[in-house]
Amino acid sequence: MASRTKASKPKSRRSQGWMPNQHGAWFMLFIPPVVGMILEPSLSAVPLLLTWWAGYFTYFAVTIWVKGRLRQKHLPPVLTYGAITAVAGIAALITQWQLLSWLPLFLPVIAVAIYETIKRRERSVLSGWSTVLAASLMLPAVVSVASTGTPAAISADIWWATAWFAAYFGGSIYYVKTLIRDFGKRGRFLQSVGFHAALFVGTAALTIAQPHTWSVAVVGALLAARSYAIPRFAQRRSKRIAPKYVGMVDGLVTVFVVVAAFAAFGS
Repeated sequence: MASRTKASKPKSRRSQGWMPNQHGAWFMLFIPPVVGMILEPSLSAVPLLLTWWAGYFTYFAVTIWVKGRLRQKHLPPVLTYGAITAVAGIAALITQWQLLSWLPLFLPVIAVAIYETIKRRERSVLSGWSTVLAASLMLPAVVSVASTGTPAAISADIWWATAWFAAYFGGSIYYVKTLIRDFGKRGRFLQSVGFHAALFVGTAALTIAQPHTWSVAVVGALLAARSYAIPRFAQRRSKRIAPKYVGMVDGLVTVFVVVAAFAAFGS
């Protein structure tokens, strides 16, 4: 009877590398480049978008391959996505070779992500920030395709929007950890609250200097309140909040972040 019960339990299936299982990364993966495409629509940016998305899938596949001790069964998605990334990247450079000027900005953060993967620390804060910065930089990179394809073509408002998304997704690294992996750890909670408090102060200062950016200060206040209230609520219940509910709340908050970005920096 016991053996039958044991046999009836479903086996957990780990990702084989074909589909990223870090669901919170989807917002970060798509929103900055799509926002860039909306701000400066250009069909020439399509190969760049494909390079970015295929590149992230390649990165994820590599993490699974490394964690699986370089087993042969994890290699097909690495080779498949790697080939797609290479083809799309070549197409992007054929479309606008000046995109090479973005490499000095992208290479350091990508190198950090790869290093953390090799060390099997793909969920570290440093690894998280490296992917956040790479994703955020896709916004100005996509915008640049509509003109010269270089960082010099980017306006101050676009750089501010880039910083806004980087701060939001970077802050989410700490915030999500307070609810799941580091639930109940006071140090991580204080780190998250401190980061979001500093973010609010920064957005408030920006609003004083540039009143038309008031929307990011309002959402900055919301993010600061969220970083304190939701983890405290979970701690008082002495129970983690299910990841799906964390994701649902984050989805709504992300809408506010995007709307605030368009209101403040989209003109």
